[in-house]
Amino acid sequence: MADTPRHHPLGQLLFHTEDEQGAVCVRQLGQHRFLTFGNAVQQSCCNLAQPHRLEHAYTQAMMLAPVLHPNSASALVLGLGGGSLVRALRHALPGLAVTAVESRRTVLDAALAWFCLDDSDPSVRLVCSDAAEFLERTPAGFDLLFADLYLAEGVNPLQNTRTFLESCRRHLSPGGILLANHWCSEFRDARLARESLDRVFGRRRLELHVQGGNVITFAFRDALPKLERRPFLDSARTLGQRLDIPLHRLARNFWRQNSEALKVGRFRR
Repeated sequence: MADTPRHHPLGQLLFHTEDEQGAVCVRQLGQHRFLTFGNAVQQSCCNLAQPHRLEHAYTQAMMLAPVLHPNSASALVLGLGGGSLVRALRHALPGLAVTAVESRRTVLDAALAWFCLDDSDPSVRLVCSDAAEFLERTPAGFDLLFADLYLAEGVNPLQNTRTFLESCRRHLSPGGILLANHWCSEFRDARLARESLDRVFGRRRLELHVQGGNVITFAFRDALPKLERRPFLDSARTLGQRLDIPLHRLARNFWRQNSEALKVGRFRR
């Protein structure tokens, strides 16, 4: 059967290759280009008309990180995929230095060839390495650390381990934040992630549940931030407008879901 948009939910197959971990595919439907690992699960999505725009709710939610840490100078992205977070961070925060780590050379090459990722940007460093090995050998600290390590069928088990999370915490600069994407459709994975986060960060973390079953953890190296509702929402609105994403709505949900931890009392509209 011919590989056409009519026969696949993510559209026409543009590119396919294999490595020791399996397939890496690029598909396109209209102005949206998708990275997949051989199935219909979107590992990454790029809007070709607005490459900086984040198309998935969980990546949009992660952009609350610069609102929570407005003076961020450096970011580490573990799990490049198609480079969505890198493109958004560079568009939103031109002065931010971004290091992105991807374990699969085939994925890194696909991101450069098909997903509007600019390897000539002096503020972006792309590294082909296992995430744990990279953390082990780098002495640097980062203001923002994004962990989005996924395999074809779900989260990389590494991301839920205490050892990995401890390493992430050691690589946060003072005031730094770990952003971890957890897809909690599997009870066992969700429990392991929560237990590990409890041991490493204790109560120094907040969560945002977003559409699609993802939970974004905001884990702080130090104390939870002291937030004022109106400035927080205003900053989210401004950044959301820059990226053309509903960040103000996500900020309202974040405030509501974490009201007890932030000690803001009853949420009011």
